[in-house]
Amino acid sequence: MTLKSRLRLTILLPLMAVAVGYSLLSLFTVASVLFREATERSMLLASQAQTLLVQRVTEYSKLSPPSSSLEETETQWRRMAAEDKALSSLLRDTMASTRTVVEIDIKGQDGIIVASSNPNSVGKVARRAMAVTDWEKMGRARQIWHVVMRRDEYETIIPLGLQGSDKPLFEVRVLLSSELLNNTLEPEVENLFFALGISLLVALGIAVLTGNLAFLPLRRLSEAIDKVSRGEALSQPQVQESQEVQVVESKLSLLGEQVRGAREDLAQARGNVRDLIGRMEDAVLLFDAEQNLVNAGRAVEKFLGRGRWEIAGEPLSELFAPGTPAGDLIQSAMTLKQGINGAEVMLEGKRIHLDLDVLEAKGYLLTIRDADAKLSISNQLDVSQRLSALNRLTGGVAHEIKNPLNSIGLHLEILKERIGTHDEEAAEEIRVLRDETRRLDRVVKTFLDFTKPVELKLAPLDLFELITGMTQFLMPEAQKNRVNLVVDWDQAPAKIQGDPDLLKQAFLNLLRNGMDAMPEGGDQVVKIHKGVDEIIVELSDQGVGIPPESREKIFQLYFTTKSKGSGIGLAVTYRVVQLHNGSIDFRSTPGVGTTFELRFPELVED
Repeated sequence: MTLKSRLRLTILLPLMAVAVGYSLLSLFTVASVLFREATERSMLLASQAQTLLVQRVTEYSKLSPPSSSLEETETQWRRMAAEDKALSSLLRDTMASTRTVVEIDIKGQDGIIVASSNPNSVGKVARRAMAVTDWEKMGRARQIWHVVMRRDEYETIIPLGLQGSDKPLFEVRVLLSSELLNNTLEPEVENLFFALGISLLVALGIAVLTGNLAFLPLRRLSEAIDKVSRGEALSQPQVQESQEVQVVESKLSLLGEQVRGAREDLAQARGNVRDLIGRMEDAVLLFDAEQNLVNAGRAVEKFLGRGRWEIAGEPLSELFAPGTPAGDLIQSAMTLKQGINGAEVMLEGKRIHLDLDVLEAKGYLLTIRDADAKLSISNQLDVSQRLSALNRLTGGVAHEIKNPLNSIGLHLEILKERIGTHDEEAAEEIRVLRDETRRLDRVVKTFLDFTKPVELKLAPLDLFELITGMTQFLMPEAQKNRVNLVVDWDQAPAKIQGDPDLLKQAFLNLLRNGMDAMPEGGDQVVKIHKGVDEIIVELSDQGVGIPPESREKIFQLYFTTKSKGSGIGLAVTYRVVQLHNGSIDFRSTPGVGTTFELRFPELVED
């Protein structure tokens, strides 16, 4: 996500939260008023129905002979309620004055409805309904849920009995319908959602406008840092900025000039380290007096294609076939007990240097050195030396960049205190500017500290899973460039201890370089296999290859053969591999392709 997008979201989300919160509060308020009105109306209707029932019973009693007992009176009232057709009509007229009541019933002690505003309910057992008091105890959110999502009925009951009776003779019941309540609530909800939509659109407009205005100076500083990182000269700013921003731009301009000067100096600086490199890629083999292999170093697999434990105990003739230049030279030297000093021969298609030391009567020490790898390692160490020189050069500029950024942060804090709580939107914008200033400070420090030690977040990981995920991520880009990505795995565990984020960046650089090297498309194969105590990853493409004159420089910072390249990718990859105690090498044939070989120490699990 870009900085501008984060800034807009920072402004938009609080405004959206306020709009949604206000809408929910309004919904709860409207629902409270409607529900309270409905329950009060149901109580009023129940009282009116009770009054009608009493009036009708009283009138009926005047026309009937007086009862001699309580039981006769109850029987007389029940008969009257069941036979009085006008009572149901009066109940219907009473219910007509409300929008939320679905039915008014008068039921007897046995639960049978004797009179109702709904003729179909008379003579039937009263259907179950939730008490209005229980519905009101749910809380407003659950009430709204029941009304909108369910089809329930809520009853208000007023008992009616004779004096001296311990049980009510009748129950007057008013039924509220959740469906009718929903119909009453729905127009109000639609109005609230319309207002919410308008509010969100206004908030989006404010966020976009404010983000654009606030991002202008930060975007110019970010572009200036990008130019410095590429070694480009900074142009004179066309817009008059605040004093703090101008100071930062001037310091960045100074830094850019020093970086460009450092690159020119580093192009001429060569350390005298070739004498220390000679044995770094050595394969050491120890033979006994009978010319049988006793022990071998880890690098022997690179030359012989077999693990050191696999070849232990084998005779010299099995390792170096007679009739080959290397086999004849070593065999004759051991037979004559004469040493070899730096003899150059061909072995398995590679140029190698051989050294043989005769250990008196105890055996022989054979050293194999890759002649081509010697120069490659020298160049890689030269990259490390250049990075170290760049770090020393730019380290003195760090405080010059930090001071104006701190000044900007201090002025923003003072401005925030002056505004206080009078303008919350302005305070929020100041907070965003303060956060982005801190981020800019971290970006500058990251650039200046490129060659300083980084904090590795090591964890056990499987290189096959990590690389498979990377190839899936790049698959759309590969298909667009007509590149066929293939992962070849020997099914053996590829566990190492590593930082997944750094390793993803390293492999991403190599994979994209491979795709860029194949403008007409082709196969890009990633081979993962297990060596001796190490995991080996080979990335091969069918591209244009690396020209011989550029091979010494490909790991140099800012060196690139691409028209739009930054020259940082392979330098970063090289550093990541170093941080994981690994090694990186390559072989390339112009017009055929390039293969990068990365080796990492295998994770030994208990």
